[in-house]
Amino acid sequence: MLLLAGVEKFKSPQAPYSYSFANWHDKKNDKGEVVEYGKWLNVAKPVFEFGGFNNTEVFGKQGVNLISHLFRIYALALPYAMIGVGIFILIGFLNRLSLFLGGGIWLSLAMGQMTLPDNPTVWMLMTYTFFYAGALALVKYNRCGITRF
Repeated sequence: MLLLAGVEKFKSPQAPYSYSFANWHDKKNDKGEVVEYGKWLNVAKPVFEFGGFNNTEVFGKQGVNLISHLFRIYALALPYAMIGVGIFILIGFLNRLSLFLGGGIWLSLAMGQMTLPDNPTVWMLMTYTFFYAGALALVKYNRCGITRF
């Protein structure tokens, strides 16, 4: 699930659908100015705006700027982390670490959704997190992994 969710982030927004890293990232001109925002903005913007993280009265102007930069870094790195951790889990490489990171990814997505009034999505993401916690508790019985850690 983690692997496929990460790959889906690179899908083009309109048909005919194709997969490219360029779909996720911003398109820039020769001067380095953003011409068209990538799909990462669709992930970060609802949580940032509707979650109240853009409130300068609460966080101050510098705080909002810091939070917006952190959201951008998180959103740009998210699909790569999902794909990498998903592959590690699939092949059984560093089982405990991979399952811990996978659960952390789902938990971070759930925490972002908790700032929005979207309880069904939060419940779904927390269910994934609980599955990872269960798998992490049972990893000592795994005999098919590449590594034993």
